[in-house]
Amino acid sequence: MRTISRLGRALALAALLPAAAAAQQAGAPIENSWFWGVGGGRMTFPTYFHRIDAPAISADWLITRHRWALNVYGSQAYFTDSSTVSDPNSSGLRKALMTDMRRVGFQGIVFLPNWTWFRPYAGFGYSFNFIKQAAPIGTFFNSAAARDSAQARVNDARAQAKATYTGGFMITWKKFAPYAQYTMMPTKGTGSWLINGEGQTAFWEAGLRYNFGSSIDKMR
Repeated sequence: MRTISRLGRALALAALLPAAAAAQQAGAPIENSWFWGVGGGRMTFPTYFHRIDAPAISADWLITRHRWALNVYGSQAYFTDSSTVSDPNSSGLRKALMTDMRRVGFQGIVFLPNWTWFRPYAGFGYSFNFIKQAAPIGTFFNSAAARDSAQARVNDARAQAKATYTGGFMITWKKFAPYAQYTMMPTKGTGSWLINGEGQTAFWEAGLRYNFGSSIDKMR
């Protein structure tokens, strides 16, 4: 009788193991979830003089569905360098010193055909970009009005909104999701912004997202 009882308990435990494993796997699905993440990388962008390569940090919020997601993010790049703005009082161009760039934005993401744990994606969105500090270079101005005009032109050239295009992937493991992505922001020919050289602005980024649970209220 003891042998039969032990056998019964073993069979019951064996029957529960697949269900427990399935419950653990389903405990942190990527679909209908909220992910919060942090990352770091590089920002490369052109000015009138040359291309700048700057370190950057970021934080984002990813709201997923089955095949698509909404991504909201903020980031800051760290640099100090020079660019130009148009200035009729200074032979057409005025040099300006600029420091750091902050950006906030959003994008729609589509998950491409994938494996269970490897999820490539592509995204399209909009980014609002702000140069943290900027000022005209030089102390000689024809008049106080010319100085104020130069400062106003530099201030106007500090901010710009731009479309963005992203490609990347996530690797899902339990509630964690390491990711890497590349974002391109067209900036060529932008005469009204301090980031105004030939070529495009690019962001290389890697980080870690964490699944904080479902983004849908379940029926009770």
